Amino acid sequence: MEEILNKCPVCGSNLEYHSLYQFSKVYKILKSGKLSSRPKRDDECPMECGFISCMNPDCEFYTNCDLEVENDGKYNIYQEGEVYKIYEKST
Repeated sequence: MEEILNKCPVCGSNLEYHSLYQFSKVYKILKSGKLSSRPKRDDECPMECGFISCMNPDCEFYTNCDLEVENDGKYNIYQEGEVYKIYEKST
């Protein structure tokens, strides 16, 4: 059965989408040859990658960046437009 993914399919808790970004930490090289202790953050940009996880710390539901649930092949998660959907595979 296809449903909108708006809660954890395992425990019913809220879900989070983690959008991954990359950035550089730029350290100044001091006269002593050591790196400065305070970096400057530079060039933050999205990696166009993310994953979904359950907000319940006791629940182990999460996806990889391809929206695949790795610990069991029970769910198929996909995106239609801006909406995430879930399909529970029959066993």
